[in-house]
Amino acid sequence: MAGACAVERTAVDRCPGSVVLHRAQDGLLARVRIPGGRISSAQLLALAGAAALGNGLVELTSRANLQLRGLRPGGRAQLSEIVRNAGLLPSPAHDRVRNVIASPLAGRHPRSRSYTDGVVGGLDRALCARPELADLPGRLLMVVDDGSGIALDRRADVALIAIDVDVFSLAIGGRLAVATMSSSEAVSCAVAVAAAFLAECREHGAGAWRISELDGGAEAIARRIGVELTPRPFEGSEESLVPGAIEQRDGRLAVTGLARLGRLHAEQLAELAGLAGELRIGTGRTVTILDVEPAIADEIRSGLEAAGLISEPSSGWVGLTACSGYGRCDQAQVDLSGALDARARSRQPVAPAEHWTACERRCGERADQPIAVAASERSISVRTGETELVAGSLDGALVALDSRR
Repeated sequence: MAGACAVERTAVDRCPGSVVLHRAQDGLLARVRIPGGRISSAQLLALAGAAALGNGLVELTSRANLQLRGLRPGGRAQLSEIVRNAGLLPSPAHDRVRNVIASPLAGRHPRSRSYTDGVVGGLDRALCARPELADLPGRLLMVVDDGSGIALDRRADVALIAIDVDVFSLAIGGRLAVATMSSSEAVSCAVAVAAAFLAECREHGAGAWRISELDGGAEAIARRIGVELTPRPFEGSEESLVPGAIEQRDGRLAVTGLARLGRLHAEQLAELAGLAGELRIGTGRTVTILDVEPAIADEIRSGLEAAGLISEPSSGWVGLTACSGYGRCDQAQVDLSGALDARARSRQPVAPAEHWTACERRCGERADQPIAVAASERSISVRTGETELVAGSLDGALVALDSRR
């Protein structure tokens, strides 16, 4: 039956925000949504101050948001005030549903077809303007692609894809629509998809978090909003920015740094805020500074390095991720820190994405992870595609991975 939930959900969606926090091993965790990854230096400084309410750790997520860790229960009100005053909480009711990702270059990439900041901003405002959309699950994902394919996640529930200046295609739950539309029409259509998703869930009593979890969900939603879908599936991209500089379409440069394992400290945020008036967080756990004149590109790159970020595109840290505790939480079987450092030194440029976890829960590991390393009480498993081997130690896992070259 169209609209029925194909995935049985036995728990409510506990995706955290900056109002409703998550209790982690090291204290409370807040996730601050940053639609399109666009953040001002003033906002970054505000979050550096907010991080000081906890243990000072800040994580860059795969949806280009920022997570503050180790927060104390007594700091909830102060955190909300900081985030709201910084303009990062336009609607507390919609805090967890502002999940909009985009290329950090936002139309400046050589392959870009259209600028996207206006679309991202318009979509965020339109979501917050509809009270009923506050009931969307925190996992529903919207993507605005500038035509470059950077951050064009194929698992997006709603995708707006630039095909020309101010002309966009629409994809719903992995299916492309027939018609194209202007940017303003695209924003309206994306919000209509979100509302139709809620209507489908309510009509059929489904507890889905994503459109793909509804049987025939894309088709049912398309019918509700009067859109025709093509037979072919939507082809996304796994591409994200890597460290280094890219020449923009206007001849200026975009300079990118990578946060090791997606983790920064409050002090690093403050240093980054001093480099430019605006920065862009990317889905590859990157920080990008746009519109850099070639004459000062080396200075910006040095500034990123001074803040502790990686600036070399060939670094072994590119594509290497780990669970957020990576050996420092109560569930960890081993401390992965030393092994991760060694692995970053030995990984080859353009190596497949690789994720390490310090226990059998495999936190942060994707279902389609090309390479996965996980610790158990007695061993270390190394999974590459459909092949899995068991190593007796972290050193053994490193040897096994190096032998794949």
